[in-house]
Amino acid sequence: MQPNAVPKHDGKILLVADQGLKSGDEMSATDVDRKVDDFYTGIGGEPFFRALTEQFYALVAEDDLLAPLFAVPDWPLHARRLTAHFVQLYGDNDLTAAWDPRLHQAHSHFLITREHRLRWLALMTEAGTRLSAPQPQFGEFLTIMKVASGEMTAASRGAALARGERFHWDGSPR
Repeated sequence: MQPNAVPKHDGKILLVADQGLKSGDEMSATDVDRKVDDFYTGIGGEPFFRALTEQFYALVAEDDLLAPLFAVPDWPLHARRLTAHFVQLYGDNDLTAAWDPRLHQAHSHFLITREHRLRWLALMTEAGTRLSAPQPQFGEFLTIMKVASGEMTAASRGAALARGERFHWDGSPR
């Protein structure tokens, strides 16, 4: 492999959160499965993700920046959906769920600004802090959420461009 080249696995980039973001190119499928299973067990499984999403949406409901993004402010419903997503990703070890078109569609109806993304990450961090989330698993989870929130931001901006909207680098309106 050339210096600075991005490793690929079956034609796709494989990244693993393990005390930071690392290439998983050298990991076998069994190693990746074990890593996901160990992560899910270590973080507390479905009960943890349920408590995390409930705490997170309680914070969102009170947030002047993020709450208005939700057309339907049914916070328990949003918490159940996000819990189900995390359980599918990590509990069912279905990492393809991260690219579910419905997930991207849900974030394409509004423009996610840099400020929205940073607030989302801050509230997710606060929710975990309030729950005394286990480390290093929660740190790894937040690393993954930084990547995922970047993808949702990109999906929202792509949809906004398709609608003819124009905006600055940070997502603020032009």
